[in-house]
Amino acid sequence: MGERGMGERGYDRTVRLVAAGLAALVFLFLIAPLVVLVVSSFNRAGSMAFPPSGLSLRWYAEVLGSPDWQVSFRLSGVLVLLVVPTTVIIGTLAAYGLTQGSFPGRRLLQGLALSPLMVPEIIVALGLLYYFHGVGLINSVTGLWLAHSLVALPFVVRAVMVSAAQLDPALERAALSLGAGRTRVFLTVTLPLLRPGILAGAILAAVTSLGEVAVTALVAGANTTTVPLRIFSAVQYQLDPSMAAVSTLLMAASVVVMVVADRFARISEAL
Repeated sequence: MGERGMGERGYDRTVRLVAAGLAALVFLFLIAPLVVLVVSSFNRAGSMAFPPSGLSLRWYAEVLGSPDWQVSFRLSGVLVLLVVPTTVIIGTLAAYGLTQGSFPGRRLLQGLALSPLMVPEIIVALGLLYYFHGVGLINSVTGLWLAHSLVALPFVVRAVMVSAAQLDPALERAALSLGAGRTRVFLTVTLPLLRPGILAGAILAAVTSLGEVAVTALVAGANTTTVPLRIFSAVQYQLDPSMAAVSTLLMAASVVVMVVADRFARISEAL
């Protein structure tokens, strides 16, 4: 019996080691392209060769000092500032109603709210192209705002629904029994409980807007070139470390925001 137990423990240990090794390989496969990109952004030479022949910050200085890149950075920043509050407000209300409400067609509305996640993005982009062309929103900030909001909204709805599904209805009933109105209960009891999902949805919306290419390429124009679209256009004609520098800046900003938000709101629980 003892030998059998030792054999089982040895087998379990082997399985854990194999699983850990496979997980490490998968993680390495995912992180390796990003590491190469970051290191290449410091290349002193004018090529994307890896490993770099020397280290330099010249490409960061070139990107940050370029008027064209500055315009794209400002536009992408404005879009994030417009998309995040729009999707958070609409997505939070929709997720709460779809999770806690009980009405005919609720399942259908849930599927409709999440449908952009199940439709190829190029199809959504083509639909927006035809529609925006008819209403005159092509090559406009308003058109990009609406397009990015449409693409990012399902991520917000999904993240907030995770938090809304964990709500304890007894807390809201207790607040109502103490004389608080429904609006006050929602603002002072429900919203704080939904905070992890709301922040997670806001970050997902910001990252989605910052990285959006397919929809942007069809509804933007010469005067509305976002950072991802400028990267996509530039790499078709030249591939130098400046593209890696821009990508590294975007990744660094995303990582900092996610770490800070998770530190104060534990958004990882809603992802």
